[in-house]
Order: sequence, then structure tokens, then C-alpha cells
Amino acid sequence: MKKLKQYIFDYLQRKQSERNPRFPHLDQPLKIILIYESDVLERNDGIKTIRQELLRRQMDVTMWGFVAKKEIQTLILPQSRILGLPDYNLFGKPREYVVKDLQAEHYDLLIDLTTRPVLALRYLAMLTDADFKVGLNLGEGIHDMLISLPDFTPEQGEEADIEASWLFNQIMNYLTTIKSND
Repeated sequence: MKKLKQYIFDYLQRKQSERNPRFPHLDQPLKIILIYESDVLERNDGIKTIRQELLRRQMDVTMWGFVAKKEIQTLILPQSRILGLPDYNLFGKPREYVVKDLQAEHYDLLIDLTTRPVLALRYLAMLTDADFKVGLNLGEGIHDMLISLPDFTPEQGEEADIEASWLFNQIMNYLTTIKSND
């Protein structure tokens, strides 16, 4: 079943229309979406800290997370949402209401804080309407800018212990450095 889910994802990814990425300038207000794997308790203190830092920078931040359990305790809020197994169909594809809600907004920047290949989060990254997408190089080609780690391969994803806050700092460092060289 896992191979079938992956095949369907790869097929849908190939069918996606061509995008023209636009590099974000962090010195102006941006509309940002954070995609992350939620902890089982749905507290996500590290992600909330990242959101607070972006809010201090005058950014409009929305957070979408995923946790592999059947019942989600967190309320659905306009700026924060955690999805669970019932929000995806048998083949791992997000249900229509999830896609509709996700694509209802346009974002300047998608920051994917996924640190291992989770199909549910890969769908979110692929289907988000964003001018620029950045995330860890997990081998799927969804993002416009990939962060690669010297000792990390996508196959290690399950075993690797990468903190979302560390990944966020790396992403912001690269975005700032590249901008300063424009």
C-alpha cells in the first residue's frame, strides 16, 4: 500500500502546473505558512516559538501541522491547524475540504519544517499556493530552495534527529544571506 500511495503522489506531482517562484524579501511584511510534523500531544512549543519570532518581524504567519493519530484535540483556528489521519483518504491524499481550505489563501513564502519524509506533509507542501517554497532536501523536488545537510540522506529520514528550530534557523540564515547578495 505504501508504494501505491507513493506512486499516486509522484503522479500528482508530475501533473502540477509549472510555477514561477519569486524569491521573498524578508525586510518587508510577508504572508508565511509553516508546515510541520506535530508532536503527539499537539503542544508544539518549538513551532509556537518560531511563529512568535516571525510575528515580531511583522510577518503574517499561518501554521499547518500533521500528526499520525485518529483523533485531534486542537481546535481549527484561522492561523493554526493540525491534521490527522481522518483528514486523508485511503491512498494518503488530503480530503477535498483540506485542499479547499489550504488553497483558499495565497502565501508569499512556505517554510517546510518537515525533517523526515511524511507523505501527508509532502502533499501539503505540494498543494500550497505559495510564491516561494523552502525546506529540507528530502528528495521530492517540491521546494524552490532546498536545505541539504552533509550527513543526511532522505533514506535516513526516520532515524535522523533534526530539530525544527535548527532547520528554521538554517532556512532564515540562507534566505537572509541570499537576499543580501541580490
